Amino acid sequence: MKIGSVVAVRAILLFVMPVIVYGIALIPPTIFLYFAVKISMLHSFLLLLLPFILMLGYFILLFSLMLSSAFFINVLNLKYEEGVYEQNLKEKMYFKYNLYFLLYYPVYRILNFIVYPPLKSFYLRLIGAKIGRRAFLSLNEIIFDPCLIEIGDGTMIGTRAMVLAHIGEEKLMLKRTKIGKNCIIGTEALIMPGVVIEDNVVVGAKSLVPKGMHLKKGKIYAGIPVKEIKRDYSLRHK
Repeated sequence: MKIGSVVAVRAILLFVMPVIVYGIALIPPTIFLYFAVKISMLHSFLLLLLPFILMLGYFILLFSLMLSSAFFINVLNLKYEEGVYEQNLKEKMYFKYNLYFLLYYPVYRILNFIVYPPLKSFYLRLIGAKIGRRAFLSLNEIIFDPCLIEIGDGTMIGTRAMVLAHIGEEKLMLKRTKIGKNCIIGTEALIMPGVVIEDNVVVGAKSLVPKGMHLKKGKIYAGIPVKEIKRDYSLRHK
């Protein structure tokens, strides 16, 4: 197939695949709400249950979205790999990166509407993230590139913190980001691609950890960019 044709097919898939995936995900909640409302109309006293029906429909939608997007991400093998790639659709890994994002990110953001951290961790694991036990994802944190992210046991990611494994400069750079056990990543901290954070590290609120930086075990870091602010500190193990 000619390069121009490959680019055209991939551009179409970037539009069509989310429509298919999210369309399939909407089938179960649509069927549920159809029959629930139909039965409620026959028995007017059941209308009092409408708020509970809507909430149940929401959770059916949530699980349907998670399972549908995770199924297609895994079946289509969309998990991308570390490397440096051209930012155009001729590059296969760039195409996979974009389609993966379109299939997971809207679902992940919906999971922040009614926050239930274990559910977010469960979904991220389904699509390739390595997240340890008791890891806690707070409110409106952003975990980009789950297939290249590792978060250890007992680590807390603060509200609106951002963890990335990609950066777009002249080319798209993808590099695994690793956060160890029992770490605290403060509110609105930014963790760039290729960062390695060892166990029992604290990263202060609104701090920037530049790409490729290595934070040593048991230390506290803060600032833009981060610097060690206290020596010989270790968190108590949970």
